[in-house]
Amino acid sequence: MPKVDICVVAYEPEREGFLELLRSLIEEPISGPDWSLRILDNTARAETMEQLRQWCEAVLPAGRFAAVDIVAAARNLGFGSGVNTIAAQGTSPYLLLLNPDVVVEPGAIAGMLACAEQDAPQVAAWEFRQIPYEHPKAYDPASLDSPWFSAAAVLLRRDAFESVKGFEPKLFMYGEDVDLSWRLRAAGWRLRYIPRHAVVHRSYAYPEQVKRAQVLGGTLSNLCLRARFGTWRDVGLGVGMLLAEAALPQQAFPGRRVGLVANLFRFAAKLPYFRGTRVRASERFSPVFSGWGFELRRDGAFHAFKSRRASQGDAVPKVSILIRTIGRHAWLREALASVMHQTYPGVEAVVVEDGPATSEAMIRDEFAPRMNIKYLATGQRVGRARCGNIALSEAEGEWLNFLDDDDVLFADHVEVLVDAVRSGGARGAYALAWETHTRVIDQQQALYEETMHLTRHHQPFDRITLWHHNYLPIQAVLFHRSLYEKHGGFAEDMDQLEDWNLWTRYTLEDDFVLVGKTTSKYRVPADLKASGERQGALDKAYAAALRKQEAMQMVTNPRSISAMVETYARGQSLLMITRNDVRRFFTLNGTLGRLARYRSALTRRLRNGGAR
Repeated sequence: MPKVDICVVAYEPEREGFLELLRSLIEEPISGPDWSLRILDNTARAETMEQLRQWCEAVLPAGRFAAVDIVAAARNLGFGSGVNTIAAQGTSPYLLLLNPDVVVEPGAIAGMLACAEQDAPQVAAWEFRQIPYEHPKAYDPASLDSPWFSAAAVLLRRDAFESVKGFEPKLFMYGEDVDLSWRLRAAGWRLRYIPRHAVVHRSYAYPEQVKRAQVLGGTLSNLCLRARFGTWRDVGLGVGMLLAEAALPQQAFPGRRVGLVANLFRFAAKLPYFRGTRVRASERFSPVFSGWGFELRRDGAFHAFKSRRASQGDAVPKVSILIRTIGRHAWLREALASVMHQTYPGVEAVVVEDGPATSEAMIRDEFAPRMNIKYLATGQRVGRARCGNIALSEAEGEWLNFLDDDDVLFADHVEVLVDAVRSGGARGAYALAWETHTRVIDQQQALYEETMHLTRHHQPFDRITLWHHNYLPIQAVLFHRSLYEKHGGFAEDMDQLEDWNLWTRYTLEDDFVLVGKTTSKYRVPADLKASGERQGALDKAYAAALRKQEAMQMVTNPRSISAMVETYARGQSLLMITRNDVRRFFTLNGTLGRLARYRSALTRRLRNGGAR
């Protein structure tokens, strides 16, 4: 096992939280000479230093680590400078950064080290997933490449860390991990997000909590990063956002407005330094500012996950991911990689190829040794619907989920939906999905550019709306095998909208559950001509799909019909109020109308600036 320096920067650590971290470390399957624990006391008080020493002696067995070093800072150095200080005292090839309030999930460190040892030498960082609230960053579901990492729990390659001189000392707290991430990427390093290995990090007391230090520290750091990585336009937008924030009447915490205005003067003092150390965008690295955040974010930031310790003993029903393909090896490779990375343990993939077995060798060599997968080829072309039915008949899972061969699942997709059906007692669930506008550069090699990510549907389950149009992207839905056994599979005379027909039948008697978290991506053409042709084919199939609905029958009662109508009417009323009444209300009110126009213009400017 490789040698590791575990780096923990503590500031007024809470006793039980710190002891939990230590206990989780000694649960890891490690040998004494391989790992060193290095702790920096940023509190700058002798009594805190003594507390840390006593806690370590009470929990850590003798010889468990090659060294346990506790260093006292003369003053609070901030997180980044603190890490730089203790990292410089070691020589191990890996640095493991852990916040003092995290608890490592069983086997997570050993598993992450195995990933690092097997990974490409250009990879600099491997980030742990945080539980209960995962950061909703938009990593690549196939490669697990990530635009930036959180330093609360990350494994770093020392050579990479030292090559860019570690953390920026002029960023005291918040944003220093994004700064380091972007400097690494600009220097040619890659970053990974490994959701299968996690830590429990209870950084929020409750969902949507607003924290004073995070707001003030985060806004200042964002401005500094705009100066270093962005254009003058990015800097101007940031200053404009700060002034707009300070002008808002709402005060989330006392002193908010004063703190934001003070940040403007602090930034003015820091601007020459950060602009003078500018890192320019390049073909391999282009930073994205998204308001006060960074890069693209998925919906569902406060969807809560359970830790492995809390979920021990839970049933793990098998889930089958059903993939229809037709000689598109490079696209299929990405889809299968996204299935292989699922955090849920009981997943099988069933791949049915429409025609000759052209994907067999790739699946046998690249995926069969690493995941539970079944592959069949029809030999002759039989069509999409028939391939889907073959996959349904071959699947062993209690729960089933389709995935087109050019779509991908984020790693938590199955875990999120299984938890939803388990807690809600439903026989089907669906999550939010990104409609991903894709410009294909090379079809054979699956080289492409994603030009837009759009959540087309936020529709809670409504049977009448589903009868009118399909709001369930095929890969977003998990359903119970009993629905297939009762209602059958795809209508094999349909080559378009066969999934809408399937969902209509499966929900005649059973409600599905919506989960408000983005867990998948489905591709549509970015090219206007190709997009129009695709939509034309769907429009042509719509009339035939409606005729299929006419043949369906369901047994119901007046009360159920009334409930369906009420659900539909409630949804339509909300839609009408949002689009008409509120707009009219703002228009007729002079002050609100001007505010709405200002907000709309500012929103457009922020979006345009964030999507450079």
